[in-house]
Amino acid sequence: LRRILRDELGFEGFVVSDWASVVEMIQHGYAADQADAAAKGLSAGVDMEMVSTSFYDHAKDLLAAGRVKQEWIDEAVRRILRVKFALGLFEDPYPDTSLQASMLSEEHLAIARRLAAESVVLLKNDGRLLPLPESIGSIAVVGPLADAPRDQLGCWTFDGKAEDAVTPLAALRRMLGEDRVHYAAGLATSRTTDEAGIPAAVEAARRSDAVVLFLGEEQALSGEARSRAFLDLPGAQEKLVAEVAKANKPMIAVIMAGRPLTFQNVARRVEAVMYAWHPGTMGGPAIADLLFGKAVPSGKLTITFPRTVGQVPIYYAHKNTGRPPTPDSLGIPMGTPVDPKGYTSKYLDVDFTPEYPFGYGLSYTTFSYANLQLSAESIPIGGRLTASVDVTNTGDWPGVEIVQLYTRDLVASLTRPVKELKGFRRVRLEPGETKTVTFTLSTDDLRFYDSQGRFIVEPGRFHLWIGPNSAEGLKAEFMVTER
Repeated sequence: LRRILRDELGFEGFVVSDWASVVEMIQHGYAADQADAAAKGLSAGVDMEMVSTSFYDHAKDLLAAGRVKQEWIDEAVRRILRVKFALGLFEDPYPDTSLQASMLSEEHLAIARRLAAESVVLLKNDGRLLPLPESIGSIAVVGPLADAPRDQLGCWTFDGKAEDAVTPLAALRRMLGEDRVHYAAGLATSRTTDEAGIPAAVEAARRSDAVVLFLGEEQALSGEARSRAFLDLPGAQEKLVAEVAKANKPMIAVIMAGRPLTFQNVARRVEAVMYAWHPGTMGGPAIADLLFGKAVPSGKLTITFPRTVGQVPIYYAHKNTGRPPTPDSLGIPMGTPVDPKGYTSKYLDVDFTPEYPFGYGLSYTTFSYANLQLSAESIPIGGRLTASVDVTNTGDWPGVEIVQLYTRDLVASLTRPVKELKGFRRVRLEPGETKTVTFTLSTDDLRFYDSQGRFIVEPGRFHLWIGPNSAEGLKAEFMVTER
């Protein structure tokens, strides 16, 4: 903190510990007691202690005993006061409480609704079931997260109020009328194994023209200290889906969760899947807009979804390994150690690819990519090139496509990932419309830290892709040369 953060990087703010982390050094086995923890925290350059009070309780005695220096305390106080003066807290220490009244203004709620809709990722839409027609007779709304306002706010939202959240059930009732929405949660919470409510959910499905299942994880399962050993839908949710499927009605799964889950069994049973995360205060209206085509999905995954928890960690920017798998690498390996045919980096019992790749996301329309062009076949270090592609809306709906640019450094002093995201563009297209999307790529964008800690770019051959996600796209090649 002193040498690198302050001396080398020139940081002029103050350093605050995490929650009680100074005294937690005792549990780590690094400090004997709170006095020892305070001494080590102050000597390291921590200026402010969060929640715990070891500095306050022991600094005076530590100073008298010579275990901390007066200058350390003076520097910590000076840095804290400097920031407070810069913020104007001594002239105006009280916040403007009148701003609170505008938080739920119509403008702010409209923005929250739009952002929630843009965050939802459409993962499946077989038979173009979605969007549902507004003329539909009735729908069944089923699942533990259909009417769970606190849960849709997500984790670490201590200032969020459940009473301000508009749930999917409330939004759908408002849109269609209560008589056209047949609601049965089926399960009291996402974790429950009590199946007593499932028959009512099946009956609601039988009375309806389509079923919308709101599944996933409640907010208490996400965030800090909420790790799970398994990523399946918790509780009896898979049983709920299996039973509701017996009604033989079209089904849409809307999954609300704070992490990627594994839900292949559910995905096989339903025609459409939306991943809505924990969409916040206006999540309900946003989901209703998407279900009925008042908004068109445009979200893309910002994380790779595994097929099974055994694939974790799984990510698109992995190294190639010495024996990368081939597209047909699945099953028991063949050959011998002398002739290692089939000895590749794969799994014996599941496809090595992800369930859904980084950057993936569908729309109600379709897009095609063509005519990938590079402005140059080679560029010197310090130079740049442009890469362009024609994107066409080939479907019947207006939509937004998030066009993505990836590169790979084929040979380097340190092995590089098979793909790295270097840019993206949001492009709105009407049906039949084509736009040329252009990226500017500098050699600075290709830098990496070498074994000496230097941020460098090396001459050599690079691959470039522009496409809809990390697994698809048009490909080109260019060279980086010495100046």
